Amino acid sequence: MGEQRATAAGSATNERGLVESSSYVREFLRQYLVPALCGAALALAFPTYHIYPLAWVALAPLVRRTHSMTPRAAGMQFFVAGFVFHLVLLQWLMSNVYWAGGWAWWGYVALSFILAMFWFVTGAAWRFMASKLTWVPRELLLPIVWGAMEFVMSFAFTGFGWSAIAYSQASDLWLAQWAAIGGVPLVSAFVVTFNALLAEAWAEKRARILRAGTAVVMLFITHGIGAMMMGTPNYESQPLKAAIVQADFPLEMKWDPEYAVDMVRNAADKSRVLTNGENIDLIVWPEALIMEDIETPGIIDEVSTLARDSGAYLFAGAHRTNPETDGSMNAAYLVDPDGVVADYYDKIHLAPFGEYVPLREFVPFIGKVVPAIGDIEHGTTLKTFETKGRELGPLICFEVLFPWMSEALRNEGADYLVVVTNLGWFGRSNAIAQELEVARMRAIETRLPLVHCANTGISGVFDPWGRFSVVNVYFRDATHWFDAEIASNSDVIMSRFGGVFPVAAPVDRPMGSGPSVVPNVFLALALTLTALSCALAWIHKRRHRQD
Repeated sequence: MGEQRATAAGSATNERGLVESSSYVREFLRQYLVPALCGAALALAFPTYHIYPLAWVALAPLVRRTHSMTPRAAGMQFFVAGFVFHLVLLQWLMSNVYWAGGWAWWGYVALSFILAMFWFVTGAAWRFMASKLTWVPRELLLPIVWGAMEFVMSFAFTGFGWSAIAYSQASDLWLAQWAAIGGVPLVSAFVVTFNALLAEAWAEKRARILRAGTAVVMLFITHGIGAMMMGTPNYESQPLKAAIVQADFPLEMKWDPEYAVDMVRNAADKSRVLTNGENIDLIVWPEALIMEDIETPGIIDEVSTLARDSGAYLFAGAHRTNPETDGSMNAAYLVDPDGVVADYYDKIHLAPFGEYVPLREFVPFIGKVVPAIGDIEHGTTLKTFETKGRELGPLICFEVLFPWMSEALRNEGADYLVVVTNLGWFGRSNAIAQELEVARMRAIETRLPLVHCANTGISGVFDPWGRFSVVNVYFRDATHWFDAEIASNSDVIMSRFGGVFPVAAPVDRPMGSGPSVVPNVFLALALTLTALSCALAWIHKRRHRQD
């Protein structure tokens, strides 16, 4: 009998535990399922899914749900949405498990958590302002805070603005033209404003039709004005023809010194195919195609002979040894048509945990816990290179993510940008297509043409309005090739391709320094409104105490 009672008591305890666990799960889903779905839907607006119209409605349920919440509760809703959003968007980071071990999984989750904290602050700040500044429409407050958030994300803690909503809209060329006026945050603010108007129309009966109508009108006006900003590329006034080689060398080969000269020779042979019978001004090879110093015997012979034979400049990603420290540099060299190494550029903005470990000088053990895939020294100086009457502005891989760098290159005289990259770490993941859309926005912001040369894809040339021409010569090997029919940009990923393209002349921007000024305006407005809200909260609290 005692055993039966004990068994019955144990069963009852287990049942209560299951019921309690089930109730916790139901409560959690009731609280956070909607923001989680909103975050996932927004991620689907980005490549490779690229259902970009989703971005215009994905946040509306989140904004509607937090319409009357306290700042802390609203912040938690935004945090969950942001965490799920970044987990889906940045899933390509999981590829690093293959190269760097299990710590990469924790890094991926930690990065998603950190970026979600920006969303928490945004949601909490928006609700706090809305509760104090009641005379300011809530649907205007949110895009201001959101624009400020994306701007801060682009430079805080070394900067990682990969997830800006505007990048989901880069192929919507009419809308994307606004980046030439106010940068990426302005484009994102338009999308957030539309979501906020829908949410407020949903939540409030008063002025419902006005809000919904305003959203629709805004959609048409932004696209209409964007269409009027489009132009026709000019290839005659400053002619430049570029040959691009997408080598598709696997990383295992790149890190094997035995193949260092063979890779250069193979790329040179493919370059000769592209330059044969063409009046080529520039040949572009991707990041880290040359894995030894360019002056290494065998390598210097290949690049010098190619430059002399083609009469073109060669711009190639390469390894460089710093003679002062003996450290490794991620560099790009320019070889002139006489076969002489004219200059080099050392990558300034390294990829955290890919090329260096952040804070290692302050927390020494962190390098052992989460080692970098590489150990690279950063460069210190932006450069432009003269190439047959045109000024080349170089960016290496991760640097395309930072608007200030392309802006600085334009200010220093660059009239076209060249991005060399190697995303071979991430296989066929959506990192490749996402990075291409980031590059497209740099071309639109600066109104400069942009040559994009990748090791594994996608390579081609943007005009100053973001139109893209993809490589179209397929190499079965260095001696067998044919012109390929390309249905979509993704067809060239992880394949050997090349192409010859004219590079358009630069054009004036519709609003001069707007792409660098407007993001600062978002930040200044957000800080001012926050300070005003805090002041009003303090005044209200003081009056309440006196009463």
